[in-house]
Amino acid sequence: MSRRIIDTRREVAVLDIGTSKICAAVARGERRGQTDLSLGPESEIRILGVGHQLAKGIKRGIITNLEEFEESVLGAISSAEKEAQRAIKSVFIALPSLVIESSAIEKNINIGHLPVDDVHLRSLSNFDATRCIGRSREVIHVFPVSYSIDGNSGIQDPTGMIGEALSAVFHVMSVNSSFLNNIRSCLSRNNIDVSGFMSSTYGAVISATLDEEISSGITLIDIGGSSTSIMCIHEGAPLYLGTIPVGGQNITNDIAMVLRTTTSNAERLKIVYGVSETSVDKESISIYKIDEYGEEHTQSISKGMLDSVISDRLEEIFELIQKHIYECGAEKSLYQRIIITGGGSQLSGLTEFMRSKKYFRDISVRIGKPIGTIGSHDFVKKPSFSSAAGAAIYCLGDFLNKRLSDEERSLWQKLITWFKRGV
Repeated sequence: MSRRIIDTRREVAVLDIGTSKICAAVARGERRGQTDLSLGPESEIRILGVGHQLAKGIKRGIITNLEEFEESVLGAISSAEKEAQRAIKSVFIALPSLVIESSAIEKNINIGHLPVDDVHLRSLSNFDATRCIGRSREVIHVFPVSYSIDGNSGIQDPTGMIGEALSAVFHVMSVNSSFLNNIRSCLSRNNIDVSGFMSSTYGAVISATLDEEISSGITLIDIGGSSTSIMCIHEGAPLYLGTIPVGGQNITNDIAMVLRTTTSNAERLKIVYGVSETSVDKESISIYKIDEYGEEHTQSISKGMLDSVISDRLEEIFELIQKHIYECGAEKSLYQRIIITGGGSQLSGLTEFMRSKKYFRDISVRIGKPIGTIGSHDFVKKPSFSSAAGAAIYCLGDFLNKRLSDEERSLWQKLITWFKRGV
């Protein structure tokens, strides 16, 4: 059974807080031509309304101006409400990886030489993670990474195995309580409740990947405006979450500085021309250049010059990504299959650029877009909407907490059922 199981009996509102933009969306699940409430691979997420604003008042995961931040959040929510033609009373929030801290926690229980069953697994996971990470932080996700029985480690599914002691290593994601409380306060003042929090990168994984990729193991790279997040998925669970403080906006700034043009024109050059490893220097493009008096003039430059500026920054980004992947100790299969998503992934020629580099030459790489997301405009199908779409899927899958047969529960479904937090 597919992990894409959606509850069509309700609607959800989600808020994706990024490093460069804030996006709000109202969504519901549906299945074309059928009324079955339990949707499988043919299910879709219909976006009823969406709104987005520049992320003001927040910089590198720190709220620097609460009033400006509130204005951006409410602007996005208001636009989504207007398009969906319904008021938003509660939102589920996807948080940028910059504010999330990962911890590895090991727990064990005595099983008395009995076969491991669901009761044992639930008992093992029923611990107060806050005591391990500190009272100043709140847990948003807990995922099992691996199990061991009587010292025999590396077990992915211990169900049915017999032993004396069962232990597990959990990947715990947490956020500073003051950051979350400021968000709650901002929304509460406007009569909007917060129903929970999740990792935006994990949301992108949920919406932009296929079941086969999840079970085989992948690395997802989410290129945002001012940061890039890396999440390694192994056996259906996030094994590692890392962030580098460089993103698509840095490329835009480099173009603006080197070519002495405006930021808006630099953004246009980045999107229109992208990057190419085979550019001919004689190929020319026209740009608006700012002279020493602050006036704009049209001037021609070589396409190779633009490629050089973009590729230099991309080299830095992907070298840092490679370092993160290797340092997390992930198996080789995880960095042989890479999915790139987020607004920065829309750069033309990006996948070809990656394959041209020695450290990514033999990998399978593709651009990740929301799967099965439909709406009134194309934005809901773009990589920049992956996190918001994933948050909607995560919320609409709440009914998985109902009792299902063992045959119906895939590994992914078990993870959502047992280890989902903050909803």
